[in-house]
Amino acid sequence: MPHFDSVHTADGTTLKDGVPSSWDDPTAARAEIERLTTELAANAARVAELEPAAAELHQLQEAGKTEAQRLTERAEAAERLAEQARGELIRTQVANAKGLTERQAARLIGTTREELEADADAFLSDLTPAADPGPGRPLMQPDPTQGSSGQRAADPAQMFAGILHNTLHH
Repeated sequence: MPHFDSVHTADGTTLKDGVPSSWDDPTAARAEIERLTTELAANAARVAELEPAAAELHQLQEAGKTEAQRLTERAEAAERLAEQARGELIRTQVANAKGLTERQAARLIGTTREELEADADAFLSDLTPAADPGPGRPLMQPDPTQGSSGQRAADPAQMFAGILHNTLHH
């Protein structure tokens, strides 16, 4: 706590830390009170003048924050779209390099080129029949007679001759 040295002068004025104290003299005290009251009123008027400007500044700052937030959200959305497009581009490049169709490419799973290439290789190996089915499993061969009567199709000219012959002789 500061220490105040009070000194009384010959004219009755009290000095505190070398500054005259007007509070000891009633007339001087009233004058000081009037001066402070006038100063307070002037400050209150100035505050009243500045309050609308302060409120407007606050609104602009809030609007600026909102605009910044909107810009941040737009930037984040653009980054997400760019990431999706990058992923689709890599997926398409891998699919083209591996000879996959668009529908097959859509089934690839992965986020990096290496993951997509590994999945494409696995997908292609699942599509390719094994050369050696393994012990106890016969190698499947298509049945040439399936869906037909077991006879080979005749030459169209011979077929027509047969139909004509059957029609004439019956």
